[in-house]
Amino acid sequence: MKRVLTALLIAGLVFPAPVFAATPESALQSEIDARVAKAPAGTGIIAATVDSTGVQYYQAGNSGTARPLDKHTLFEIGSVTKTFTATILARMVLAHRVSLDDPVAKYLPASVHVPSRDGKQITLGNLATQHSGLPRLPTNFKPANPANPYADYTVADLYAFLNTYKLTRDPGAKFEYSNVGVGLLGLALANAAHTNYTSLVRSYVWKPLGMTETRIALGPTAQARFAAGHDDLGPVHSWEMTDAIAGAGAIRSDAVDMVKYLRAAMGHGPLGRAMLFAQRPRATMLPGYKIGLIWWTDGIHHVIQHGGDTAGYHAMIAMTADRSRGIVMLSNGPEIEDIALHALVPSIDIVVHHDLKLTDAQLDAYDGEYANLQVGLRGSISRVGHALVADIVGQGKVRLYPSSPDHFYLRVTNAYIQFIRKDGKIVGLVLTQGGQTIGLPKLGPGEKPLALHLQPEYPPVVPLDAATMKQYVGTYVDNGLAFAFLLKEGQLFAKLGAQKAYPVFASAKDHFYLKVVDAYLTFNRDASGKIASVTLEQNAVRSTYVKKP
Repeated sequence: MKRVLTALLIAGLVFPAPVFAATPESALQSEIDARVAKAPAGTGIIAATVDSTGVQYYQAGNSGTARPLDKHTLFEIGSVTKTFTATILARMVLAHRVSLDDPVAKYLPASVHVPSRDGKQITLGNLATQHSGLPRLPTNFKPANPANPYADYTVADLYAFLNTYKLTRDPGAKFEYSNVGVGLLGLALANAAHTNYTSLVRSYVWKPLGMTETRIALGPTAQARFAAGHDDLGPVHSWEMTDAIAGAGAIRSDAVDMVKYLRAAMGHGPLGRAMLFAQRPRATMLPGYKIGLIWWTDGIHHVIQHGGDTAGYHAMIAMTADRSRGIVMLSNGPEIEDIALHALVPSIDIVVHHDLKLTDAQLDAYDGEYANLQVGLRGSISRVGHALVADIVGQGKVRLYPSSPDHFYLRVTNAYIQFIRKDGKIVGLVLTQGGQTIGLPKLGPGEKPLALHLQPEYPPVVPLDAATMKQYVGTYVDNGLAFAFLLKEGQLFAKLGAQKAYPVFASAKDHFYLKVVDAYLTFNRDASGKIASVTLEQNAVRSTYVKKP
């Protein structure tokens, strides 16, 4: 259920100005073909677009099983499940069975003490807008099998977590993506309806839409149609979930059923009213983004969307602002979010990574165990073939991609790792994810972490004269997206689209970096020496913005 943000720039997702022309069908097929060609063997993509002319299906690759890939192949849809939970909530609110302002405790056993803070209780609305104050994962999440991490996390475990967890901020104060929060929401709604989550989603969503092939548990017939999930390293175990977390990511579906769901999300059919209600923006989340009941809407061209990712699968559902065109994409390995968004808004670029190539000997230098005992986080780094792999407890194995020496990023989620050296040797790493930075010293003899307080390291700031700094000031554009640079009291600030302005720091003349994320800026000069453009590089993706006269 990791959220993939393939087009992350600065501190949030941003995209060019609204252009809702459809990508030509032949181009979309070519893009899917190209992505699958670079993916591990045994993987594939299914896509479906919906507009006024009808439905068009696309496919490439294979299911990883003996059964050929087709539009009836089942995939895990991960966090797209959360939108189903939002649909249930919207229907129950519109029917006056529950209220967004209801404390979630109202729908839990009396023995469960839901954490509160400063007299503020966690409401159903807080859970649905990801403003509950609950963390991404529960603190007692200790999977017996990391390859199938949610299989043994029970409702009793969830209640035990709630009974002991202390909120670090008031409910409603801040966005934080929380799988346990939406799992709790699904459980509470099932309790309100005196049923379980599977029965609830079947009666509230699947049955009204005729989604006959969508399910959570797989019987023998469905199992035969289930694609084999893959990560960058090969086949992986599928994920099973109990009612404690099912509402956050348990659903499996195929392209045919997801088209039915997409039509409803576009406002059609018996659930159209409830789904439009759920999509209505209610709170701020990432910079430039609003969130409704689970659904995300970006602030530049207002594409409505949600993605879903488990260990071996990716899913995406998105619609243009006017809901005249929508897309569903399902994958058992290759990343798809950027292709799906490009299909709706062609000015959104397909992501091209310019990864640094490191030798096996260079990768071996990072090998080891790392731990932060204060936060209870532990993991290992190792080389697998010609790739560097992180195995973080509770998150499983993920591949790390080098963007520069000692700087790596993850493609499966919005996170990056900087390795820290002392006297040339790796002594620890700093993990940045979800706006939080955590230092993990390397374990020494006796499995004791080195006595280090680790923070991200930055290049020395090089002072530039006022005349040089003024040359960078101005507005730079790419496909209608404005990138503004402002000078205030000698400090240069960068402001991308609708996001807030962030300070940037010079490492050399024309070269700057940011501290809020692992990103770098290079100002490019023309033959006369004047600044002509700026190139932003983040997660090995480069974007160039041309300076306006």
